[in-house]
Amino acid sequence: MLRGVSWLLGMLLLWLGCGGSSEHGSLRAVLVPVDTIHLQEPDTLFLGEFISVTATLDPFRLYVPDFRLSRVVVYDSLGRPLQVIGRPGFDEPGTLLRPYYVLVLGPRLYVQEAYNRISLFTTAGEFLGRRRLPAGYDPYYPFHALSDQRLLVVSVAYQEPCSLPTEPACRETRVVSEVDTSLSRVWRRWGTFPELYQKHALAPRQATLDVLSQASLVAMGYTLDPSLYLYAVTDSGGVFKRRIVLEHPAWRNPTEEMTVDLALNHRARWEALMLQSSQVRGVYFVADTLVLVHFDNLAPGYFRAPQQRDYTRVLPYGVLVSISGTWQQALELPGPVLGRDEAFHLYIRLSDEPDRRLIGRFRVEVRR
Repeated sequence: MLRGVSWLLGMLLLWLGCGGSSEHGSLRAVLVPVDTIHLQEPDTLFLGEFISVTATLDPFRLYVPDFRLSRVVVYDSLGRPLQVIGRPGFDEPGTLLRPYYVLVLGPRLYVQEAYNRISLFTTAGEFLGRRRLPAGYDPYYPFHALSDQRLLVVSVAYQEPCSLPTEPACRETRVVSEVDTSLSRVWRRWGTFPELYQKHALAPRQATLDVLSQASLVAMGYTLDPSLYLYAVTDSGGVFKRRIVLEHPAWRNPTEEMTVDLALNHRARWEALMLQSSQVRGVYFVADTLVLVHFDNLAPGYFRAPQQRDYTRVLPYGVLVSISGTWQQALELPGPVLGRDEAFHLYIRLSDEPDRRLIGRFRVEVRR
């Protein structure tokens, strides 16, 4: 754990608390660095690529799903590798196929992989088996724990009207699945796509969410929509509470419809539009009443080749929003947000240079 690093603090002074608008002019939020974790890479353990991390506390463990090398590497708070879970493969027990996300629920790990596969391990690394959602359901983005018996995941249900991305969504097209921890049953589905997605068959038809489980509150964002959506989870499902339109000078709306047909048949034009458009990447509770919406603008060189992405070539931004909708503040970020922990710390990529992979841990403070 690196503390007091002069170059890092200098960079943070340039980034913290940039811009903002609020009807409560006396309030101002800042990102406060807690520490920096240097992920050590000994000769026998290099990292490939990752787009998320999962942190647990007491004791601290950082789970890094390496989708390039198909394994999960576990680090301590000093960045020392403690454990490798899984190995590259397809059908063999304990193998992983391009893992992207990890959920830790008690003694179990849910590892989300390519092709909608989920592998289960114990935190000690023992392979427990593989799961998929029931037939007709496919997950997007990571699972989140609503309780010790229920999980939430953004997903598609092919039996619903307008479920295919080649057509506009309908009001009957649901977004979120509430499932049991065995992944064998979908209890209910709720949430609707915003009007933008009901007008056009848009290619980035995805959503992201975070859960404040103690309050049964869910924050959601949609890739091309500069808004935050809040739901209260009740016994009958998710009850829509409010939409909050985000304000940030760096947000860029598409100049034309980014349709599935364009993505499939006019790839160069679609990639050019992606480079010109902002995309919501994640929403994170950073306090009981405060949410960070993380979006980015892609930098030239992001599209290296068909089916390849350079995940380091992004310009990250954020908007802090009170759940009441009465206050928000625009932020620039020192790097992409990779996750948060139960103490509301954000984990942000500061460097992806081999042998100098740095992840900063931050907290958000609102000051007068």
